[in-house]
Amino acid sequence: MRKSLLTIVICLISAMLFAGCGGSEAPAPTDVAQEAVQETAQDQVTPTETPAPEEKKEAEPEPETPAPEEPAQDQKEEKDYALYMYRFDSFDDLLYAYKETQDRHYTQDQIEHIFGFREPLLERGWPDETSPYDVGYVYYDVDSNGTDEMIITLGKDIVEIYSYFADKVQRFYFASVGDEVTLYPGGILKQYAPETSEFPGTSWYSYDSGLAGYYEDFEESRGEYYTFCHRDFSGPEYDEIAARLQEDPYADMPVWIGEYEDWLSEAEYKKLLPKTKPVQLPEAKKLADVELPNGYEPRYEANEGPRDEVIPEYFRYVESSDGYANMRTGPGTEYDVICKVPTGEQLEVYRMNAVDFKGKTWVKVIYSNSGVTEMGWIAESQLDH
Repeated sequence: MRKSLLTIVICLISAMLFAGCGGSEAPAPTDVAQEAVQETAQDQVTPTETPAPEEKKEAEPEPETPAPEEPAQDQKEEKDYALYMYRFDSFDDLLYAYKETQDRHYTQDQIEHIFGFREPLLERGWPDETSPYDVGYVYYDVDSNGTDEMIITLGKDIVEIYSYFADKVQRFYFASVGDEVTLYPGGILKQYAPETSEFPGTSWYSYDSGLAGYYEDFEESRGEYYTFCHRDFSGPEYDEIAARLQEDPYADMPVWIGEYEDWLSEAEYKKLLPKTKPVQLPEAKKLADVELPNGYEPRYEANEGPRDEVIPEYFRYVESSDGYANMRTGPGTEYDVICKVPTGEQLEVYRMNAVDFKGKTWVKVIYSNSGVTEMGWIAESQLDH
């Protein structure tokens, strides 16, 4: 008996060593030990009596297999909300969403409801900390296939690139704050992140219309050079994924597409760099000049709730040498006049202000007169101090 126990212990140790080397899965050591003890105990037991037969019990009815549960309503709504993000009916539809957001100075939550999470313009202080004329848009055939994409700019910087995919407009690229983005012919993007950024270096992306996005092909970071798996991705597997995305633009992508593939020498890296000069984009049109069509229904107001969630804080009075102040639809003289508010009239003032491109401060107010209430913007210089 001692000899058989010793044999069992040796087998246990061998099984544990084999499992640690990454072979096929072995049973957990505790299970093997329990089985060994049970076998040893069975060897030692000598039955002396025949156990009495167990009494027959009435068969219990088998529990019914529950039907698969329907997804909760909030889960359905969450899915519907996710499908809405970053997808628009047309470029005009996209511009109207930007224009509405800028004119109404939406909050972060409202902006996320319209565009989805991580709106890059929002990260740059838009719409409250930028001039209405800072944001622009350019139509440009990025990949030279005969169809224009839409490039969103802030000042002279490329911030986002949108294109049509599966009959909708969706975002193909966005730049992180602080990165310098340069466009080259053929849809090549150079993205330079300075040393002060979290991931410094120069990354090179190619435009992939089949996979609905920009994908990194190679990069230089702190003197090291790499290629990425997307660079050589083609063939039947690529075609299968591209077809699946046409049916479901939110289908899962292989995670390895954005992973490192090979190390490069500096000489090999330089051979991959584009031999052409960067693209000179045409002058951007200004988002502030976009006009919303008659009968336009605001996205946030129609889908989410009241026009404004900010409660008026206090009252101020019009104080103008002209005898009145113009209330406008937005914070700037380029916006339409809603009405003229006479000097001495009381206004409810919101905790919301904006600075126009000339440096003038505007405040958001409500004016009520003869049962009619108007909401708009008035230059702070036209109010009492």
